[in-house]
Amino acid sequence: MAIYDGRQAAQDHLLEVTKACAVAASKAPQITGRLELKMEILTNEDLEPMIDVLETLGKTSAFQLHDALAFRAYAKEGILPPVLLVGADLIEPVLWNCGACGFPTCGKFLQYVKKNKGVGIGAYGPSCLWKIIDFGIAADYACACAAMHRVEARILFSMGAVSMFLNRLEGCTFVLGLPVGPIGMHRWFDRHSWAKALNAEQRKMTQMGGAPNLGMAFSGGGKAILKTKTRWWEEPVFLSAARDEKYEEAFANGQAEVYQKIMEYAGVAPSDGVDE
Repeated sequence: MAIYDGRQAAQDHLLEVTKACAVAASKAPQITGRLELKMEILTNEDLEPMIDVLETLGKTSAFQLHDALAFRAYAKEGILPPVLLVGADLIEPVLWNCGACGFPTCGKFLQYVKKNKGVGIGAYGPSCLWKIIDFGIAADYACACAAMHRVEARILFSMGAVSMFLNRLEGCTFVLGLPVGPIGMHRWFDRHSWAKALNAEQRKMTQMGGAPNLGMAFSGGGKAILKTKTRWWEEPVFLSAARDEKYEEAFANGQAEVYQKIMEYAGVAPSDGVDE
């Protein structure tokens, strides 16, 4: 017989729940029956390279910072959740010639892709619409499985994108990351780590930078008003498009730093940045 610490036992059990989520994704009903999922579960120190790159991206991206702060906080607390990576090749069409992609036939689509395969922010395209639908269903089933186990989980584009930067799930054109846990209330929605790392003004501006549409008033008149304060209608602040050379420079430097980290983790560049 043994006595277990309840919270630690619950945290340890998250790995088993993550495995169940992988099973759920693989058993999700498919419209095409031709989606080949690739999955991987990362835990503890194996997540460090991804968190590191995510933090670097967060220096110039509010979207990435949002998740980086949470992962780093959980790592410091010793409650880093396992992360299920789910990916697939969404470019290869199902050969139905349905025209949903905008091309008259799958053959025309493939001819275009062969010459114009794009590299997006953490994904490649264009993609077969039917494969996208099936992939979404698989991701939904993984999330639903976590919910059925009463475990909080939030599917993240950011972790999927970083995993592709670090060449995980080779052959996939799109990857999503599902952190399963940690235990506690609303870990991925309340984001208590923000309150500790940023003051109220920084949180407000970071959120507006990451999703400005959520901080906008009705813009039907043609001028978008930002809700920058409690009584935002008094002395309104309007959204406008402008070039920010200082940010452009910071962004370019940030991208270079991310590239350097990726090369280091790939083992093709020394960690001190000096050629050996």
